[in-house]
Amino acid sequence: MRYVNLIVLVSLLQWSLVATGQDSPLAGLSQLKIVTEDLPPYQMSGKNGQVEGVAADKVTKLLSDLNVKADIEVMPWARAYKTAVDEPGTLIFSIVRTPDREALFHWVGVLMSTKTYLIALQDRSDIKVEKLSDLLNYKVGVKRDDVVFQYLSGKNMLDTIVVLPETLVTVKMLLRGRADIIAASPVHLDYMCGKIGCKRSDFKFLFELDELSSDFYLAANRQTPPEVISLLKQQLMEPD
Repeated sequence: MRYVNLIVLVSLLQWSLVATGQDSPLAGLSQLKIVTEDLPPYQMSGKNGQVEGVAADKVTKLLSDLNVKADIEVMPWARAYKTAVDEPGTLIFSIVRTPDREALFHWVGVLMSTKTYLIALQDRSDIKVEKLSDLLNYKVGVKRDDVVFQYLSGKNMLDTIVVLPETLVTVKMLLRGRADIIAASPVHLDYMCGKIGCKRSDFKFLFELDELSSDFYLAANRQTPPEVISLLKQQLMEPD
């Protein structure tokens, strides 16, 4: 805990030095740190250490338009999330905006929209899910600390969760029978199947999680200076 507090204190001091040493809010942009996870096809590690994908491309363009020279760091979601919560000046994407997260971040803007479904194998005729509480009868594979994990935790459904490190692993566990149900978007499922050799017809969509079918955001740590947030918001709203 002392170590975490020290990191936050040092980060705040860095921002204070920037704010007092420079009149322009652009100075604060040079201190930005950007974190994300590997979540194809939205963002993924590409060639030469570059981060690619439809969401990553928008963030890269935003930084370029503001002449910000900062690398996007790819790390496990739980670590990226904690970094964005703890360290001032940190941006994170692609993150879903939920009531539990609302006060933890500045919400810079929407990168794209997505729909989330509960998914099972097509040949699992024994699986019947008509309402959320029916999930208590099954093992649901979820990625640690992602929005599905937090959603089910908030519904007191931890007993049904099989916690896994990455979204791709949830599909593998579903195919192996180690999980009965997972949650994913159709676009993401198609991409993962391309990686591991399955196809969408191998699965059935049980129902849409309306509360999680939302927008993917770029968000910032709450201690990030408001003038920096304003610049980011304004530039993100500019037409391509």
